[in-house]
Amino acid sequence: MRKKNLMLSSLLVATAISAGSASIVHGAESQSATAAASAVTFKINDVLYSNNTGKHSLLAAPYVRNGSTMVPVRAAVESLGASISWNNKDRMITLSGKAFGTIKFTLNSSYAVNAKGEKIKLPEQVRQAKGTVFVPARSLAALMGARLQWEPAAHTVTLTSQANTPASLDSNYSFAKDTEGWKGGFADMPTNYNKEIYELDFVRSLIPVPNNTSNYGLKLSGHNRSDDLFMYLSKGIEGFKPNTSYNVNLKFAMYTEAGGGSIGIGGSPAESIFLKAGILPSEPLSVPTSSSGEEYYRMNVDIGSQGTGGKDVKVIGNAAKPDVNKEGYQRVEFDYNAKVTANAKGQIFILIGSDSGFEGLTTLYFDDIKVSAKVAD
Repeated sequence: MRKKNLMLSSLLVATAISAGSASIVHGAESQSATAAASAVTFKINDVLYSNNTGKHSLLAAPYVRNGSTMVPVRAAVESLGASISWNNKDRMITLSGKAFGTIKFTLNSSYAVNAKGEKIKLPEQVRQAKGTVFVPARSLAALMGARLQWEPAAHTVTLTSQANTPASLDSNYSFAKDTEGWKGGFADMPTNYNKEIYELDFVRSLIPVPNNTSNYGLKLSGHNRSDDLFMYLSKGIEGFKPNTSYNVNLKFAMYTEAGGGSIGIGGSPAESIFLKAGILPSEPLSVPTSSSGEEYYRMNVDIGSQGTGGKDVKVIGNAAKPDVNKEGYQRVEFDYNAKVTANAKGQIFILIGSDSGFEGLTTLYFDDIKVSAKVAD
């Protein structure tokens, strides 16, 4: 058996955010809130920005400096419903808002001061360009308690007021155009595994059912050569209220060609492929781990062992198709509920996996993944 070991008057002020640290949101997502959220979107090297009242023009465009995205602070702050003032003598900007109290930035300084009087280190100095003051967006969002979203393809950053964080969030993924931010991974195998014999594969692919020319899913495939093989999909979803508990429902479809009641090496290719799911506050990852003098890839969350679930991940079914007498791949639907506390960044992570006791090749397809979350009572 294995061991399971176990993300102004004269000045316009802008704020910046580190693109690499922001979560990427993909797929069709809808949010329900008690009030419309205030939001502002900036595009790198573009003087146009947009907020709830439409499109507007800046004197200087947002830019990236030493890995931090710098955006105009007055435009950002006023778009989010807060106020801003400029003290020319001290070269100081003061932000005021009900959600955060006061925040002070000083031109050419690498520190901000929050409502408690604490000095907060910034990744980049507060700077001025063409009469516009810029600050690091990630720092601004954190200090104001705003949600930050980075879209790498569009080179845009969006700040949304957390005071209007949705009470519920629904996300649907059908993979019509791409993987929609889902990742694939593998664990419970040596770090020096032979790629030719393990045959690991994660790819967006047409689902192999009759007459299908347009329905894509996520393919996971692997040959269990190490007694166990864990194949998984994962996705981080943001937009939740930080450090808040949510009741989350996960639904998805899996396509399998394994017939129930069959036997194989180590176990059945159907009943010995255990489907598992987890709703987590941190990213599930396959990481190198020492085990009995050898290096193995193990999950950094407790997934249990084959037919037994772990603290973080539960067994929700197996890979047997519904009609054993019918050839080819068939659809099986799964439903899982869990309670999770969103992390400090307002994120949760979804994990869907198969834990194999069958020492052969398993190929599964996943589609129509739906995630619904509501603030727990």
